[in-house]
Amino acid sequence: MADFKSIFYTPAFSFLVGKDRSCVTIHAGVVQTVSEPINALINNGQMEESNLRVAVLEDVEVDTFIGFCEFLYTGTYITPSLEPADDPKQSFTFRNMATLPSGLGGVTVEPYRADELYWADEPSAANPDDNLSRGYGSKKKKLRDRSRWAEEEPPVEVTYANCPYARLWKCFEDRDFMGQPAVISAKPDMLFHAKLYVFATKYLIDGLRTQCLKSLHRDLCGFSLDKDTAPQIFNLLEFTYKNTGTCEPGGGSPLRDLVSHYVACQAQTLYNQRLHSLLAANGEIGSDLVAKLVK
Repeated sequence: MADFKSIFYTPAFSFLVGKDRSCVTIHAGVVQTVSEPINALINNGQMEESNLRVAVLEDVEVDTFIGFCEFLYTGTYITPSLEPADDPKQSFTFRNMATLPSGLGGVTVEPYRADELYWADEPSAANPDDNLSRGYGSKKKKLRDRSRWAEEEPPVEVTYANCPYARLWKCFEDRDFMGQPAVISAKPDMLFHAKLYVFATKYLIDGLRTQCLKSLHRDLCGFSLDKDTAPQIFNLLEFTYKNTGTCEPGGGSPLRDLVSHYVACQAQTLYNQRLHSLLAANGEIGSDLVAKLVK
C-alpha cells in the first residue's frame, strides 16, 4: 500500500503530454519506487526538467499517460472502452475456458454414426452385368449388417493431439501472468494495453508491464473474432511489431510473444489481404507465427 500521506507532501511536477502538450500534474514522490528513469527526471536536481519542475513527453498519448497515473496512485488502471467509431459491430463475451475459438479448434468434430454408413445399392439379379460395373466380385456378396459395422469400426476419439489449432488455443488460454489485471471494460480497447506496455517498457515499470500483459491476455481470451472485429487484431499486431524490439529488458518481447500466439491460434480466420500485407512488410511477424504453428 502506498504511503499517501508522505506522497501528498511532496512537490508537484507537471508533464506536457502529446502533440498538444496537455498538462498533467502528479506528486513527485509517487514515482520514487516505481520508475528509475522518471524518478531521475523529477527528483535528481541536476536535469533541466528537475529544476524547472516540468517535462515534455510529445511521443506519448494523453490517455496512455493517464493510465500510467492511475497505476501510480491505485496500483491498477482502467481499461478504456472502444469508441463507437472504433467498434465495428464488436461483441465481447467471456467464453467458457473449455471453449475453443470459432473457425479453428472450436469446430465441433463428431464421430460418424454407424447407422448412416452403407454401401451402394445391391445389383439387381435381373442385371448380372451390374456386378462388374459396380465392382462386385460375386452376386452373393451382401451388404454388411450395420450393427456389425458399428462393432468392427468404433468411433475415433478426437483429442488435442489431432487438432493442432485446438491444442494451440488451449496453450494460449493456459498462459498465466503474475499480479492483478486492469479494471475490465465491456468493450475493451485492447490496443490501449499494448500502448501502455510500450510506455512501461521504455521507463522500466515492471509491475505495469506485467499488468498490461495479464489484461491483454484476459481480453483476448474473451474476444469474439469475426470479419467485422478482425481489424482490431490487425491493428494490435501492426502496432506491436512497430513499437517493440526482439530484446527488451528481461529478454525477448513478451508482448510480441503473446500477440503472435493469439494470431497463430486464429490464423485460418484472420488470413486475408491485410494479414498478407503485414507479413510481406515485416518478416519478423511471419517467423514468429511459424514458430508458434510448428510447436
